[in-house]
Amino acid sequence: MTGLDYFTFVVLAVLIAAGVVLAIVLGSLPGKIAEGRGHPQADAIRVAGWLGLLTMGLLWPFALIWAYTRVTSEEETAALRNSIDRLGERVAAVERKGAAGLEEERTDS
Repeated sequence: MTGLDYFTFVVLAVLIAAGVVLAIVLGSLPGKIAEGRGHPQADAIRVAGWLGLLTMGLLWPFALIWAYTRVTSEEETAALRNSIDRLGERVAAVERKGAAGLEEERTDS
């Protein structure tokens, strides 16, 4: 075996090691992102990231998107419900005012 053969084996070993490291980094990326963002389902996202690698990348994009989704807290949900209720009351008031205006027009004519 010549020096070129040894060089080829070294390059091949480096490429295989780089591939393994890349797979580990990509597999753990969605879980780390979710954990960093304080996602309540970070463990499930971590599992989906690793399963994504096992399925040849099929689930991995979904895990990554899931890691970036914004989960609303109970306080935010309650605030949104209160806003919707207030808007509904305002719409009802405007509708009552409009109906009263129509009644006045009918009685005037």
